[in-house]
Amino acid sequence: MIKRTRHGARWDEESDEELRRRFAAGELLPEVARAMNRSQEAVRTRANVLHVPVRSSTRRRSNGGAGPQP
Repeated sequence: MIKRTRHGARWDEESDEELRRRFAAGELLPEVARAMNRSQEAVRTRANVLHVPVRSSTRRRSNGGAGPQP
């Protein structure tokens, strides 16, 4: 188990901006959490509060095979 040193730490403007920047750059949730030394749950929750879209995996979404017709 990984001990998070920032457990219970408050989010500040600088941390919020780092979170926004990292997700905008295309980083995945586990990468952002590790870099910010916070749990994935903490990062996902804060991103939701800030209305920042979160990518948790590289899996591509399927459109059900309904692509453009030639």
